[in-house]
Amino acid sequence: MAPPPRKRSKTAERPEEITFDNSARAEYLTGFHKRKQARIKHAQEQAVKREKEERVAQRKELRQQRKEDLERHVAEVNRMLKEANPDLQSSSDNEDDGEGEWNGIEEVGEGQKHEDVVDREEEYVDEDKYTTVTVETVDIDRDGFRKRHADDDDDDNDENEGGGDSEGRGATNEAGSKADGQKANGKRVWTKENPKSDKPKKKKKFRYESKAERKVTRDKQKAKSRTQAQARKTRGK
Repeated sequence: MAPPPRKRSKTAERPEEITFDNSARAEYLTGFHKRKQARIKHAQEQAVKREKEERVAQRKELRQQRKEDLERHVAEVNRMLKEANPDLQSSSDNEDDGEGEWNGIEEVGEGQKHEDVVDREEEYVDEDKYTTVTVETVDIDRDGFRKRHADDDDDDNDENEGGGDSEGRGATNEAGSKADGQKANGKRVWTKENPKSDKPKKKKKFRYESKAERKVTRDKQKAKSRTQAQARKTRGK
């Protein structure tokens, strides 16, 4: 049997001398605590990152769950409304069928000229709670906001029809009385407003003083106070 072949060395060249980096050796020997703290800090950062990702996933799942609950709630309410009033389903079907047909512009009646009174509630879902928003039509008067009812439009129309004639008659009577007074006395009737000027009196605009103007005003007041104090001392003597 032939002897096994000799193994040849794979490294062709060998270094003549091996030198060590003393600074790297010292850093390794003295850096155990530093590397341990770095590993702890890295582990804490990874834990915070995982916790944040878990919170995001939990909030996403909660939003999805609440969205599904809201959809089920709306479907249940619609089903109960349809059971309570079957005419709603037939009217909605008729509206869907008539959406594609156009019969021209319809005449608007007196009752449709006014805006419909809005009074409804809507629900919104947030991450942590439900929010119910009430939307309703309001009127503005001197006392503030007032809720509008369906009967208010008719009352406003009656007041406008009856009030227009009374206001016109009142203005005519007032103008006639003023003219009679001027003719009888031969003099112009005195009023609080300037009779020669037709333009409304402008309100004086309020303006803040600058820092320099305030300083000048304070100096004037101090000088005036000193003068008055000296005058009082002179009179006392």
